[in-house]
Amino acid sequence: MTRFLVLAFLAALAVAEVAAVIALEQRLGALPTMLLLGLDMLVGVLIMGWAMRTPPPRGWRLLAGAIIALPGLVLDLVGLALLVPAVQRWASAHVTRGTESMLRRQGMSVVTVTDAGGVRRTTVVPGEVVPGEVVDTGPDAASGTAQTPDDPAQRPGVIRGELAGPQE
Repeated sequence: MTRFLVLAFLAALAVAEVAAVIALEQRLGALPTMLLLGLDMLVGVLIMGWAMRTPPPRGWRLLAGAIIALPGLVLDLVGLALLVPAVQRWASAHVTRGTESMLRRQGMSVVTVTDAGGVRRTTVVPGEVVPGEVVDTGPDAASGTAQTPDDPAQRPGVIRGELAGPQE
């Protein structure tokens, strides 16, 4: 069923691309349309070059340039949308959620932790992970006398996070 939907979407996209180019050709003429499509591909390549020179994360910008470089007008709208940071965040969240769901169905656990510096890290581990929080407050943690300093620079390598295993 999924393959059918993907093929139907690609067929509809191809029809929309051809219809858009034909409509543009009827409005502007053949030569201006071909020049516009060539310029369109050049802009896409320039965007990919720009994406490679900017600091990471650059994945969505690179994908946007590749989509714009493809001949056609409908995909250009998708590529331009991917250059908008809000659209990039939305797409990232959906791709991440879908990937996590697929991994959980395969019996993997997706673990996201935030270290003491506030940096979030996500990793995949096989099997089930018990949900919980682990806080190491130093060598005296067993005696119950340890105190975590208020200054983050003086805190030990504490890892706090939400651990999620496969949902059954």
